[in-house]
Amino acid sequence: MKRPIGRFLIAAVVALAMMGALISRLGKLTILEGETWAEEASGRMVRTITLKGERGRILDRNGVVLAYSETCYNVEFLRDADSRTDYDSAVYTESLIKAIDIIERSGGSTIDTSYFALDENGEIVFDWGVTSNSAVRARYKNFCEAVGLNLQRRDPNYKAYPSDSSKWDLSLWPSAEYAYNYLRRSWFIPEEYTFEQANKIISIRQEVSLNNYRAYEPITIAFDVAFDVVAEIKQHSEELVGIQVSQSTTRIYPRGSTAAHVVGYLSRSANTVSVNTLLSKGYTMEQLEPLFKYETEKDENGNTVPKRDEAGKIVYVYDDDGNHVIDMTASGGLAYSYNDYIGVSGIESTMEAYLTGATKEHQGAREVEINKNGSVIRELSETAATNGSDVMLTLDIELQAVCETALQNIIESVEQREIDLMEEDIALKAEAGEVSKYEGYEDSIDTAKTGAIVAMDPNTAEVLAMASYPGFDPNWFVQGLSEEQAEYINNGDTTPLRNKAISAKLAPGSIFKMLTGVAGVAENAVDVDEVINDRGDGPYYYIYETNEEGKTTVTKTNAPKCWKRYHDEHANLTLAQALAQSCNYYFCEVAYRMGIDTLNEWAGRFGLTSSTGVELPGEAVGICGGQEVLFDNDLLDEKGELSISRQKTSLPSLVYRHLCSLLRECMDKRMMEIDEQAVSSCALRLMQIQDGTGLDGKGPEIRRIISEELGIPEGYTQTQTWTSEIVSLLNEIQWKPTQTIRAGFGQGVSLVTPVAVARYISAIANEGTVYEAHIVDKVVAEDNSIVMDVLPTAVNEIGDDSEEWDTLWAAIKEGMKGVVSLEDQGTAAGAFSEEFSQNHLSKLTGKTGTAQIGVASIDIENTSWFVTYTPRENPELVLVVCLPNGYSGAWSIPAVEEIYTYYFNKQDSAAPETLVEINGIAP
Repeated sequence: MKRPIGRFLIAAVVALAMMGALISRLGKLTILEGETWAEEASGRMVRTITLKGERGRILDRNGVVLAYSETCYNVEFLRDADSRTDYDSAVYTESLIKAIDIIERSGGSTIDTSYFALDENGEIVFDWGVTSNSAVRARYKNFCEAVGLNLQRRDPNYKAYPSDSSKWDLSLWPSAEYAYNYLRRSWFIPEEYTFEQANKIISIRQEVSLNNYRAYEPITIAFDVAFDVVAEIKQHSEELVGIQVSQSTTRIYPRGSTAAHVVGYLSRSANTVSVNTLLSKGYTMEQLEPLFKYETEKDENGNTVPKRDEAGKIVYVYDDDGNHVIDMTASGGLAYSYNDYIGVSGIESTMEAYLTGATKEHQGAREVEINKNGSVIRELSETAATNGSDVMLTLDIELQAVCETALQNIIESVEQREIDLMEEDIALKAEAGEVSKYEGYEDSIDTAKTGAIVAMDPNTAEVLAMASYPGFDPNWFVQGLSEEQAEYINNGDTTPLRNKAISAKLAPGSIFKMLTGVAGVAENAVDVDEVINDRGDGPYYYIYETNEEGKTTVTKTNAPKCWKRYHDEHANLTLAQALAQSCNYYFCEVAYRMGIDTLNEWAGRFGLTSSTGVELPGEAVGICGGQEVLFDNDLLDEKGELSISRQKTSLPSLVYRHLCSLLRECMDKRMMEIDEQAVSSCALRLMQIQDGTGLDGKGPEIRRIISEELGIPEGYTQTQTWTSEIVSLLNEIQWKPTQTIRAGFGQGVSLVTPVAVARYISAIANEGTVYEAHIVDKVVAEDNSIVMDVLPTAVNEIGDDSEEWDTLWAAIKEGMKGVVSLEDQGTAAGAFSEEFSQNHLSKLTGKTGTAQIGVASIDIENTSWFVTYTPRENPELVLVVCLPNGYSGAWSIPAVEEIYTYYFNKQDSAAPETLVEINGIAP
């Protein structure tokens, strides 16, 4: 059979033709067009987009969710990096105008990060959102470079600027009005638009420009928008160029204002924060080092690169305190972006490092290929992110809610009682032809408006409840504050955002007496059963001092007189009786015998002068007394008022100002030109003379300092009264025995916080163990593994197992039991309702405290304290109630009764016989 040679020939010819075409095309690509394609390929780069996990939850001790993240929708704007013409800019602005209208019609709002604002005169000014000069200058520079304001044209020395930004000549840089009008023109914002309307567009366009180095990532312009916004944007997607909708998460606080001060709230991350801020949020220095913000400059190719000094080291940005500033948007490390939440207060802040999904161990990544203009060409790979860890608290949210309600109720009740008291007293005095001490002061007297309650487990110092009034709703900050909400939280009198339970420093008053009693017996200043006689001095305490010659001097102190109408009822009391009846004289005597240094040491042992360790930001630290507490001359230096502010009390600042005023008068009398620096330096040197040992014979030194610092001759000063006036002022900052006896019953300069008091009372209840306070129980990862387990930590052990200490603790507890006993004439016995007294009073102990805020304070402004624990044997719960301007310690008792009633009722309903076995575990 004849083979089809022709068909083979045809196939061969076709194959050769195709091969020729391929060779021809390959030649064209590699030879003729090779340079073009090489340039395009060289412009393509691979970039990694960091993915973040969801923020972890916050739960109470029983697993009740207090904060969680929920799916929401955000509106984003993505500018095509290839579209940079004026026409494109105008199209984007028109698109943003339409998107803003859609968002606002549904009650939403767009981001407000513009650096422009109007001052009180309606003038356009810069608002950089930072305070330090270095940060302002760095932000100014970055802004100008990002939006295309030519600094080189305005300042020919720009490229030669020194690394020290404080030496930059900003007077040559664009003014706020110039920059604002420039951007309006550049971004084609309609001329008829008002400043408010234009600034919304500027905020968005500014954000895009500042993030130009990540142009392949969209900018969120509106968070958590309504679903009808999502629908309308998708419906008009063709005309909304660059506008898109993305799925995200928002923070939800299902309990609203309950436990708000503990849980805290979030804000969108700032561009820069300090190292210390992030260290307080649980991060380590190793995590932060990659994020140190540095100054930038342009290299010879126009690229932005880190600026380096003459030694080739990167020039970092520091704040005014010399600390590194963190760039929250830097790649690597934490890599926060504008869209991320960051904790601002409460647990959201202190446990940020655990809750967030932005740390390296949680981050995922998406690799994309972009061209030279930053446009994404294709996605290459993706690694999913993991979620942040859950934080479980020691808090019992139901007990917390009861405490908050009780606190609000008692504050409102006490304030009304105070108003009624003033009105009644004024009326009664008027009828008797007398003038009430409240007359004319009704509007200036501070009544009860704030307060705190702390509930603690005395065996672990776990915080079971922590209430602060007034409160706030953390959801406000997620949704955006209304004008009314902003006005409310910025109230300077009530400070709703401030957690009074950890930040309020107040005189403890008589709740301090248990400490004085323990210290006095332990230091052998008094025997536990010793009867102290008031020597017939009447209602006041007198100091008796006998010198070497046997001469006795008697000094009347400024201690409050005995609160008993017939003071001889407090004439002869033991420690337990003195506590039950809250006898000031007894504890004045014990404190005087010990001395302030010993008393101050014992305040430290009980944890009243140190941080409790509770995992919350803003905790204040208390003080007791002594020369270094009242005034420490070792803390002074040449920095004037900044140096004075380091003192533990406000009195040195007052003395400093009076000294400066006196020295100015001296110079004025000599008709000298007043040199403020010399006045400050002279005042500081004079204050350094006060070392607590007395000022006898210091006149010549005072005159010499005035001569050296102010140039006033010593001989002239000696003819004036200045020396005695200065000595009188310096005597105000010398610790005196009269202050020691006031410290013995919690007055004078002594200040404590409610949470520290709760730890102190816990140490009494458990007979000597001072624990770190904790409000975090554990941290649990997404896979249910334990990241951190917080265990009880003892920081001090007071006493031992000896019979002597058993006797002492028994006396202290007997005294606290007597406080709530009518038989023992206790100060709190009559303040409880009859029903509560019959059913529950025998289960608890207590101690009232009524602390004056000053020697001559009005009684209504006294701080009201009540501390208590239950049961009397093997205590399980400590309660501390604190009401500034609460008149009397006993006035706080209705709040205690309300909380205990809930607690005892819950115990009764949870009796073992009523509980069922769960998961094989008996109740």
